[in-house]
Amino acid sequence: MPITVNSASKLKLLFTASLLSAAVFAPQASADDNAAFTLSANAGIFTEYRFRGLSLSDHDPAIQGGFDLEHESGFYIGTWGSSIEPVGSSELELDIYAGYATEIGSLSTDIGILAYTYPGAGDTHYIELYGSVGGTLQETVEWTLGAAYVWDQENVGDQDNIYLYLDTSMPLGDSPFSLAGHLAYEDGAFGDDKWDWSAGISYAFEQFELSVSYVDTNVAGIGKAAVVAGLSASF
Repeated sequence: MPITVNSASKLKLLFTASLLSAAVFAPQASADDNAAFTLSANAGIFTEYRFRGLSLSDHDPAIQGGFDLEHESGFYIGTWGSSIEPVGSSELELDIYAGYATEIGSLSTDIGILAYTYPGAGDTHYIELYGSVGGTLQETVEWTLGAAYVWDQENVGDQDNIYLYLDTSMPLGDSPFSLAGHLAYEDGAFGDDKWDWSAGISYAFEQFELSVSYVDTNVAGIGKAAVVAGLSASF
């Protein structure tokens, strides 16, 4: 992008835009239950930005937010951003994605394509394909098994990358608390036989959620174990 702003202004812009746009558009999107399109938004602040176990904010706090537009057919598009440790001259990760989600019997499926961009930084953007299948065990434990694949591209060193993961979650009875677990394996441009895992608890109230998670990997430095806390909102 040709526009340059300082880090603090960029974070405020991202967070404020997310909240204001959500407040303006989200009620309109849900006013008509028969509307073909649904617009939703999310925003949050976290003690650090962990992506696949690695701290992309250099263990510093991160502000995040995004928007999703979904059609009743299951097709959707969206964007999501986060403050990050500088990549080139960029302190912002901006993801743009599109996909299709549907139910097949008792299973939920999702496939799509995602572009990772870093506005203001050259030769850093890359594209990933993703897919997942999920379901419910014993009517309480939700699970998702997924994969993400980056084919060899110039901006990832002409290497490919595969990421495989299993996510689980379950409510704690009728309380607003829920537990979540995550285990994943990655190999290729972004990891050499890399593992990451996490376990956490969250508390939901109205459209807000407080969460605390233990995150760890078999990578030193930006992958060292940490407790990550956050407050997020969905509209």
